[in-house]
Amino acid sequence: MYELPDGSGFFVSSIPLPKDHWLYAPISDGWDNERECSPDTPIPVLDYTYCEAVRNAVRWAVRGATMNGTIIDFDPDALVQNAVSALCVSNSEAILCEDNHP
Repeated sequence: MYELPDGSGFFVSSIPLPKDHWLYAPISDGWDNERECSPDTPIPVLDYTYCEAVRNAVRWAVRGATMNGTIIDFDPDALVQNAVSALCVSNSEAILCEDNHP
């Protein structure tokens, strides 16, 4: 544990994800012939005019969740929340976004 000058502290740890975490959900069987992808592939909500902005937002999210690529044992939920914050909400609204409110 690290103690800060004000007497508070923090620690860094690696905690396994729960067995039922969304990351471990099986990939859907089958194929969506109309879209030429797996059925669980999300339907795009943006067109290619946003490519650069989306790429920059996702890169920012990955850097934040991996401490600029220095950790490989990162929190996938932090990555998703970073991406949502970069793409959808202002910093003041980010705290309001919960898993059940995409």
